Amino acid sequence: MKKILLTLSFVSTSLLFGQTVKDGKVSTDSQRYLKDNKFDGRTEGWFISGNNSLLFSQSAFSNWMAGGVNAIALNGNVDYEFNLTNGKNIWDNRIILGYGVQSNQGEETRKNNDIIDLTSSYGYNFKKNWYLAAAMNFKTQFTSGYDYSLDPKKKISNFMAPGYLSFGLGVDYKPSDNFQVNIHPITARVTFVLDDELQYKGNYGLKNDGDSTFFELGAYLGARYKFQIMEGITYDNRLGIFANYLDKPQNMDIAYWGQLDFKVNKFISAQVAVNLLYDENQIMKTQVKQTLGIGFTYKFDNKPKEEVKQEASAFNRIDEEINNDSINTTEIVSNYELKKDPILTQTILVSQ
Repeated sequence: MKKILLTLSFVSTSLLFGQTVKDGKVSTDSQRYLKDNKFDGRTEGWFISGNNSLLFSQSAFSNWMAGGVNAIALNGNVDYEFNLTNGKNIWDNRIILGYGVQSNQGEETRKNNDIIDLTSSYGYNFKKNWYLAAAMNFKTQFTSGYDYSLDPKKKISNFMAPGYLSFGLGVDYKPSDNFQVNIHPITARVTFVLDDELQYKGNYGLKNDGDSTFFELGAYLGARYKFQIMEGITYDNRLGIFANYLDKPQNMDIAYWGQLDFKVNKFISAQVAVNLLYDENQIMKTQVKQTLGIGFTYKFDNKPKEEVKQEASAFNRIDEEINNDSINTTEIVSNYELKKDPILTQTILVSQ
C-alpha cells in the first residue's frame, strides 16, 4: 500500500466498581453482581441486543434563486448481536443489514446504502481477557450497483459480486462487551464474483476472464470499540486490516467503519456514519462513504430494567464510599480474589 495511513484513536472510558468487605463478606449488591459474572467481565449466558433504525432526509425548493434539486432519501439498518458465555467458552455473533435509496428530481431512484455483513466467532479463555479464537465473516450486498457517471450507466457490482467469505484462526483480546482486538495470523479469504457480466480479468482480483472466485491466504488484525461520549451520544467503530501472504503482503486492505449516534428520545435519534476502504483489488484509491440522517430508532437488549436500576443504585453508593475512603479489603468472594485492590474496573454495555 502506497503512503496510506489510517489512525484510529480510542478514548478510554470505564465504570469503577468496588465492594465493601466486612467480616470477610462482601456487601449484598456487590456480591449479587459478581455472581452474575463468571470471568473477565462477561455475563454468563446469552446477551442479546439490537438496533433498528429508519433514517430520513429531504430537501425541497420553490422559486429558490440560488438553485437546488428536490431530493428525498430513506435508509434502513438493523444491527443485532447474539453473544453467549458458557464457562470459558464464548460465542459471539453479529448481523448488520442496511439498505437505502435516494431520489433526485429528474433522475431515476438510486441506492445510497447496501450491505450484508455477518460475523461469528468462537473463543476459549486461556488467560485473563485472552481467548484462542476462530472467526468467520461473510459480506456482500443485496442488489446491483452502477456507475452513473457513464452514459449509459455501467454495472459495477451485484449480489455476491463481490461476496467475501473469510475464516481466521488466532487470539482475541476481549476485556469487555464493548472492546475487543482480533489477531488472526492465519486467515483465508475467498472473493466471489457470481455475475457473468463482471467476471473479467483484474476485476475484484480475478486472475482470468470467466473466473468466479479469487483465493487469498494472509493475516488479519481487527479491533472494535464502542463507548459513550456523554449521555445520549455513543460512538461505535471498527477497524480491519488484511495482508495477503500470497501476493504483495505490503499492499494491505484496510477498512474502517464508525457510527456516531445522537439519542433524542426513546424512538428518535440522529446518526452519522463513515466508511473508509482501501483495497487494490477494487481500485487503487481510498474509498469514502458518509451518511447523515435523522429518524426512528428502536434499541433493545435482554438485560432486565430492574437489574440496571439496582446496579446504578449500587454504583452510586459505592462511589460515595470511595470518596469517603471507607473501603477496607480482605480476601475472597466465590472465585474472585480482591488481592488488596478495592476497585475492579469494568466497562458494561447498558441499554439506551
